[in-house]
Amino acid sequence: MGHTPDSRWQPGSLSGEDPDAAAKAAHVAVHREGDPRAHGGGLLLPDGRVLTCAHVVNLALGRDSHERSRPGERDGAVDGLVFALPNLAPGRHWRAVLEQWLPPGHRTDRPVRDSDREWAADLALLTLVGPLPEQARPVPLGHHRIGPSAFAWFGSGNASTVAAVTVQGVTEHWLVLDTPGSAQGLVEGYSGSPLWDREQRRMVGLVVGRRDRRAFAIPTGVITAHFPHLAAGRTGPDGETSAEAWPNLVDAVRRTLPDAARRAGPAWRLARELGAAPPPDDAPPEWFAHTALTADHGTTTLLALLADLATTPEQRLALQTEAVFTAPDELLTAAEHRELLALLAHGPDHPRGVAARAVPLLPVPADADWPALVSFLEGHRPRHGKVPALLRTIEFAAQDTDPTVAAALRAWSDAVAERLGVAAGLAEHRAQAAEAATAREQDGDGAPLVQVQLWRSGRTGLFGWTLEAVGTDGTVLHRSAQDVPARREELLEQLAGLLARTARESQAGVLPRVEFFVPQDELDIEVDQWVYRPDPLFPGVLGEDFLVVLRCPELRRPEYLPELRYRWQTRHSAQVLAQERRDPVVQERGRPRPVGGVTLCCPPADTGVLRAIAMAVGVPGVVWARPTAGRDSGARLRDLADGLTPAQLPRVVYQTRVRQADDALGRHLALVYDGPDGIPAALTLADPS
Repeated sequence: MGHTPDSRWQPGSLSGEDPDAAAKAAHVAVHREGDPRAHGGGLLLPDGRVLTCAHVVNLALGRDSHERSRPGERDGAVDGLVFALPNLAPGRHWRAVLEQWLPPGHRTDRPVRDSDREWAADLALLTLVGPLPEQARPVPLGHHRIGPSAFAWFGSGNASTVAAVTVQGVTEHWLVLDTPGSAQGLVEGYSGSPLWDREQRRMVGLVVGRRDRRAFAIPTGVITAHFPHLAAGRTGPDGETSAEAWPNLVDAVRRTLPDAARRAGPAWRLARELGAAPPPDDAPPEWFAHTALTADHGTTTLLALLADLATTPEQRLALQTEAVFTAPDELLTAAEHRELLALLAHGPDHPRGVAARAVPLLPVPADADWPALVSFLEGHRPRHGKVPALLRTIEFAAQDTDPTVAAALRAWSDAVAERLGVAAGLAEHRAQAAEAATAREQDGDGAPLVQVQLWRSGRTGLFGWTLEAVGTDGTVLHRSAQDVPARREELLEQLAGLLARTARESQAGVLPRVEFFVPQDELDIEVDQWVYRPDPLFPGVLGEDFLVVLRCPELRRPEYLPELRYRWQTRHSAQVLAQERRDPVVQERGRPRPVGGVTLCCPPADTGVLRAIAMAVGVPGVVWARPTAGRDSGARLRDLADGLTPAQLPRVVYQTRVRQADDALGRHLALVYDGPDGIPAALTLADPS
């Protein structure tokens, strides 16, 4: 028997015999003004907005497809660009105001090159100028499914250009597409066009490009991460955004609670949790959907309630997944949200600093208090099975607060992680938060950090580099890259500004640390002696003004990573060994008092081998004298390190470098001080040669 919806709760819905009618109505064509040819497609959104690829806008304007600068304007709209709704108003065009511009690029702000296989962003959000046809209605955003499930149209929107698309996989930024069963492949001109899931009646991505025989799309999860306000909203049963989530919620209730008797108890429970009016005696599925969509955190609360009542693991997993995509900006139930804010009222008073340490890659709002920060982090949902950024932040917050509050925060995290199915993964994040707190306590708060990844261009004096500066609270102050070989003076000029800023961030008596990440054949480069600030009286020498250390992940052996963690955790009590020749004790794992530092007092010919062994097996601190040092450097190194712990090596080497005598050992010392964390993400950079 069919089900007749209750008119009290049923919002308006799109219908029609053509299963793709809604998609065609929301398809936008992108044109150069005066040119009938469509350069790509776009998606109509609520409030007259249009989403397309930034490179489609560039092509339509006759610019390079990877141009990063914003398009020019004329009379408040993009100059030379017009949009069409080909399936609703043939022949009509609209100008548009550019609202947000995210050109093709990378996390380091490096521009895209033709040889790149993938890139980030490439999105443009615009608002059409002028009234739209009455039948112009946006369609909901949904989540992609792996397999032959989607369709796309050419930028012109012509119905005959439909291509049947198979979603074959997922990369960091894109969906991997193919069209094996379609007469029409995804060719140039499909970029920017929406990817339509006919069965779900939802848009699940935006076609972004093609490489060889494969095409790609930006998934809606990436889109809503850039534009959180595009995620499904909570505007009541008559609003369009409610209509987007409505059928999913009604169907979820109907599948889980198929009869009125089973719905009675859950209806009262939902009303209590959301503070809603008492339910009717025969609460239909539509009442559940209406109640959830008209309350803060209502959708997640409803789906969590249904998951708790699910009869099979498969049903529970389906409901958990539904929560991610029906309410992408609501991770918590109403009760979880209330409890968390009550706990955080007694938590750390520096929420941004906590979040910056916990999730350093997220652009955390500068002035966010705990309620605003929780709301922000809820909108950053991870892939299924991963611990959310919010839970990771709470683990770091628990390390900075009163033990009683900390225990309550961890109990709260445990309960939420169990509901989300990520309890096993939470343990690792809790351990990382504890490690970070121990390191901060031992090393002292308020020490800014500047990291430099350095590559030399062949045998020349030119370099490529990335720069990152992290403030006292873990906030990323700066991140940039130079992947075209440039003079060392350009790097030092950038460093001077960053170091002045980090020095101002430092507490009294705390030296900022500068870490140079170098290849193994550049470990003897004298970066600590570089003059970053020329001055006839007081030249700024890096190693005499800051704690300058080297790092070389290239030499670290993955199988020794647990040993590196162990030695790093004991660096305040571990042994510093003066090594003249190969000593098996360096390689011994799990020693009660491990070797956490090595001073190489060996002949210069043996330095490279012993240094590589010590780093490979996970020794955090390795000190040696460069070939320019005197013959007695070995004995002087032995005296220097006598009685030290590894954690004391950076400051002792710094103090030795400050000595101005021409024969000072410090001028020739090199120090690796390399922990298991804080290694910059791998970057796709040009070969400096």
